[in-house]
Amino acid sequence: MRVQAPRYLRHSIKVYSFVAGVSLAVSQTALAEYRLAPGDTVEVAVAGIPDQRYRALVQLDGSISLPGVGPVVIEGMTQAALQARMETLLPTKIIRYRTPDGQERSVVLKPADVTASIAEYRPVYISGDVLTPGQQAYRPLMTVRQLVAVAGGYSMLRSRAMQAGADPVELQRDYEAASVEYAKDFFHAVRLQAELQNKTAFQPQTPLGASVESAISSAMIKSETESLRIAQDDFRAEQAFLEDSIKKGGVQLEVLKTQEQEEAKGVESDAQDLDRVGKLFNSGTVISPRLTEARRALLLSSTRHLQTSVEVMRLQRQQDDQRRQLERLEAQRKVKLLAELNDTNVRLAVLSARLHATGQRLQPLGAGGPVPAGADNLKPDVVIMRKVEQKWTRIGAAPDAEVEPGDVVEVVLRAEVLPSQ
Repeated sequence: MRVQAPRYLRHSIKVYSFVAGVSLAVSQTALAEYRLAPGDTVEVAVAGIPDQRYRALVQLDGSISLPGVGPVVIEGMTQAALQARMETLLPTKIIRYRTPDGQERSVVLKPADVTASIAEYRPVYISGDVLTPGQQAYRPLMTVRQLVAVAGGYSMLRSRAMQAGADPVELQRDYEAASVEYAKDFFHAVRLQAELQNKTAFQPQTPLGASVESAISSAMIKSETESLRIAQDDFRAEQAFLEDSIKKGGVQLEVLKTQEQEEAKGVESDAQDLDRVGKLFNSGTVISPRLTEARRALLLSSTRHLQTSVEVMRLQRQQDDQRRQLERLEAQRKVKLLAELNDTNVRLAVLSARLHATGQRLQPLGAGGPVPAGADNLKPDVVIMRKVEQKWTRIGAAPDAEVEPGDVVEVVLRAEVLPSQ
């Protein structure tokens, strides 16, 4: 039993077949109307005679050279015109030839036995954002997309690197080195911020815009964490030493002040005793040695009191210096950390710009390397430079447009502007 497809399916098949037939007919028509130019290679053969097959390159003057005929100008001819021209050049005659087994045979050559075809077309050239720009062999019905595929695919790696005069391998190495430097300064900045906040540890974060192996990042974090611990311990030890010195100096100062008060009372007592002994001496009650002894006691107590007062003043000044040193220790530490953090942030800004610039030159779609954010919206802008009637014409084209022999195709990847949501 024969099963027929539904009517709508049969209709779709017919439409598809019609469209495919039209497209093929258009392509074949374009090839049939192709006109020869310098750089093409034509082949002339005689049916039935293997040795009578010649290939000739169209020279700059538009001519080819055939054995027994000489130069023939074929520039501007279509394949049909070339066939007709070769038939007129080779009239009917008898040709004798020897077969591979040594037998001699004769063949009557007729114009219809001559076939002329295009063996090789002029090459096409591609430049811009492809992996291997340059000359490519032309194939019939070749499109821009197929030419890009033969050239290795879309890629900003090779073309932009060659324009800048740098090797892509060196660019990749510079990008990785800049990433490591950026990560190092990034973790250093995080550590400085934690130290400014008097923290003993910091939360490890992944630096944005830099690709670094996890082992290297872990080593950097460990080093900065250890540096933070050592710096905090050293600061706290210095701070504790000054605070302890201030505390001990305060206790000693209190003792000296008490001693100063007691000695001041002793000086006052010795002064009163001297005054009393002096009155008695004047009245003749005591003798001179007693007055001298009282004077010596007052001088001794006054000297001790003066020495204690000087020591009190020295300790007070020392206390003030240590308090100022403690304040200066904290202030100088913050100033140093802020200056170092500022320098680190400057280096981060420079490295970020360097990474961005190198990343722009390393935007591959057809090769290995870091793919920048937003690379999905890169679209090819294709321009075909074609020579028409001795003049070069600039033609905008789609990726599926067909190319012709001798075309120069320029491909530039541009960021597509996405509509706002």
